[in-house]
This record gives sequence, C-alpha cells and structure tokens, in this order.
Amino acid sequence: MTRRSAEAIAVLIRAGWNVHHPPYGYTTMTVSGARSRRGTPRTRLTPDPRRALVVQDVFYWRAITGLSVEDITARLDTDHDRYPPPGTHSSWPPDAVAAILTDIKYTGYQATGTRDEHGAFRPAEHWVLSDQPAHRALITPALFWAAQDPATSVRCLPRRLVPTNPGSTSRVERNTP
Repeated sequence: MTRRSAEAIAVLIRAGWNVHHPPYGYTTMTVSGARSRRGTPRTRLTPDPRRALVVQDVFYWRAITGLSVEDITARLDTDHDRYPPPGTHSSWPPDAVAAILTDIKYTGYQATGTRDEHGAFRPAEHWVLSDQPAHRALITPALFWAAQDPATSVRCLPRRLVPTNPGSTSRVERNTP
C-alpha cells in the first residue's frame, strides 16, 4: 500500500467509516447520502443480532473464565445453531477465535494498523483509531484488554480506550422465549 493510500484510509478510519470487511459479529449498514469520491456508498458497522452474542461469549470465556483459544473453539463447536461458525466454515477454526479476541473494533472504535506485515500486534501508540466510538460496542475496552494473551506485545492502552466506568458493560440483551 502506498503512503498516500494509507493516509487516505487513516482519515476515513479516524472519521469512523468502515473500510474493510466487517468482523464476525457485525454487518455493514449503508449511510444515506455518504459517498466516496468514486460514488460508492460509505458504510458503518452495526451488530449482527445473532453473531454479536457469540462475540460477547468468546470474550467472557477468555477474560473471566480464562479459557484457552482451543477450549473456546471446542465450546463453540458444540452448538452451531447457537454459535454459527464464520463464513462458510463447517466448524470453528482456532484462528477465527484468536482474530475475534484481538480485534479492537469490538470496543466500538474503528481501527487499522493494529498489526504489522507478519500479523504481530504493533504497539498501541502506532494504531490508527477513530476519534470517538464509531459503532455500537459489543464489549467494553476493559473486557478487551482483560482477554488479551499475556504473550502478545500489546502493552500500552490508548488513553481514549481507558474505561471511564469499569463496572459498566455493553452486553446485547438476549431474546429468550
């Protein structure tokens, strides 16, 4: 990617626009009247009612109960009706669970540049984040950071992601019959 295109993407991310495929648990919504220079509609992320709950469970199992990625994957594979696998997969790949656990977008901020060319976390001060929450959060920043593997290189919490009310949660209510 050229420097100029990276800067253009950074401007869109800071403004809260979605520029990539939505992560598991979200879908995109087109924003009326917002178009790119090419004329394509701009999008924002919105929770996928069925899959957002899965994301919340994954973070809970990791941060609160301390389950490993492998244990979470096995738990997800026990009930595909409740925990639908991503994309066209017939079961949950461990890499998909790891990708969920390390995606800061679940805190409501748009982000890019969180990983280097080898897939390793960059230091948080190098991330490009939206200036404010850009979409509905599925988890709190505190839960995101609690779920991070101690082996990752992420250590510096961006100031705007410091929880202002550590006791609050963003759990989507389940519709139970």
